Amino acid sequence: MRRGLAAFFLCGLGAAQEPYDPMKPLSAETILLARIRNVVSENLSHLPNFTCVQTIERSQRLPGAKRYRFVDNIRLEVALVEGKELYAWPGSPRFEERELRDMVGGGAIGTGDFALHAKSIYLGDSARFTYQGTEQLRGRKVHVFHYRVPMASSRYMMRIEKAEGPVGYQGHVYNDAETLEIARIELHIDEVPPYLPLKEGHKAIDYAPMEIGGVRHVLPVSMEMTLVDLNGGENRNRTVFSGCKQYQGESRLVFEDPPPEETPPEAPVEWTLPEDLNVRLKLAEPLDLSRAAMGDPVVFEASRDAVRAGQAWLPRGARVTMRLDHIACRDFPVSHCFFALVPVRFSFQNKSGEFRAELVQPDLGRSMEILLRNVRPQLRTIPAEMGQAPREAAILLVSGRRARLPSGFETVWRTLKSRGEQQP
Repeated sequence: MRRGLAAFFLCGLGAAQEPYDPMKPLSAETILLARIRNVVSENLSHLPNFTCVQTIERSQRLPGAKRYRFVDNIRLEVALVEGKELYAWPGSPRFEERELRDMVGGGAIGTGDFALHAKSIYLGDSARFTYQGTEQLRGRKVHVFHYRVPMASSRYMMRIEKAEGPVGYQGHVYNDAETLEIARIELHIDEVPPYLPLKEGHKAIDYAPMEIGGVRHVLPVSMEMTLVDLNGGENRNRTVFSGCKQYQGESRLVFEDPPPEETPPEAPVEWTLPEDLNVRLKLAEPLDLSRAAMGDPVVFEASRDAVRAGQAWLPRGARVTMRLDHIACRDFPVSHCFFALVPVRFSFQNKSGEFRAELVQPDLGRSMEILLRNVRPQLRTIPAEMGQAPREAAILLVSGRRARLPSGFETVWRTLKSRGEQQP
């Protein structure tokens, strides 16, 4: 069920509109739609480069089941830069042009929520609109149009494992009756190529005004997507966008003299740890897996000096950042959770560098033996989801469905060969 499934938009417009007939009077609905398109175009054309925190809750309903089962949470930073969506893990120094599905591994995931859906539907030439009247939405009067984009001219691409193709869809757009700004977009995927194992899909994006750089813009604030496979099983994603701010591609330098009483900071040094260095780390803050999300940074501190040949390569108190990756919790045969940590970076004083290391303690095999000692050996398995974690990730096991690791939780790591050169 947890196929590698992704939905995304290709940039560009669809087929040409029917030729305009100057002898035919324009209806009130046609004029209204033209005004709405002008407002949407104006808003999209003035969007600055910006970034938001995107939190995704993924759940799944198996064929025949009545309820959804929680799968995981994912937290990312998403940026709209020059009209293109870019993604990064929270705290990353830069956005990379990587596909979202490659970052999160398996499961359902989608893109295009920031601007591409709106641009394709409102400003492309593929959608055909029919006015539906007015409704109330979140206490505001809105105009409602039904639209349809046939598969033959669709730019909406669906990818399931290695199969990929365009899908046809229809739905409704809701625009504020006073400002004509987007309030909601709904789309229903109902035309699917026969080689894609998908029955149908639904997506709803809610919009609201917010300020970025002191200027008012209308942006997505939430999204819900449901994809139904051929067996009747469903994958559901619920997304919230928060903390939106203007994106600065480069740090701004400020050339000011420091106050006389302050000592100028030391120049930053990129520090490289030697191979096979044992590093003892403890959690700086409690880690609540029931509230955590894939992508969250997890901060550790060195609990003692990591010494080699009389030199403290990583002193006590140095901070080491990990990234929380896949989380898989089970209630059977006993309640327990697996989770993956990806080593990222360390820092102390004016020194910092890449933390490349493997987990020594707690040992996963020993943890499974202790926690699952009363369970038949054939049931002592690692969930398939954990196999989607990056190769450099360390997998840990804790008891309890709502597992919570206390601050001070001790771990031991062994450094690996660095891609850089060792400091003298």
